[in-house]
Amino acid sequence: MTVDVTGLAVPRFSRTDITRFTLEVLRTVKASSREVSIAFVEDAAMKRLNKEFRGKNKTTDVLTFPSDDSYAADIVISLDQARRQARDEKHSLATEVRYLILHGVLHALGYDHETDNGEMDELEVAVREKVGLD
Repeated sequence: MTVDVTGLAVPRFSRTDITRFTLEVLRTVKASSREVSIAFVEDAAMKRLNKEFRGKNKTTDVLTFPSDDSYAADIVISLDQARRQARDEKHSLATEVRYLILHGVLHALGYDHETDNGEMDELEVAVREKVGLD
């Protein structure tokens, strides 16, 4: 398993800690042979990606782009949106980023909360508990 972190820096959540957390999530969901790239961007970049790939002309918190071979995935996180969500939820930006990494990893594994019958949400809650995000 490998994790590559690029883009904007996350205050009080080092790239090393982001990598460790992502590896913990991957181990917890038993995705042992995965390559994950995580890019932190501003809203403007996320809005462009969301429009191009999902047809939605607005920002979003996280987008996941799995590879065709189900071995690798690119996860893009808007730090601007993550800050707003952290403020609304009254927790730290680092905590919100952890939620979004977990959410992105589950999408990379093929889960889709927009089309399933709650399976992704249930798994997300279970994994949050296992990795200390309850």
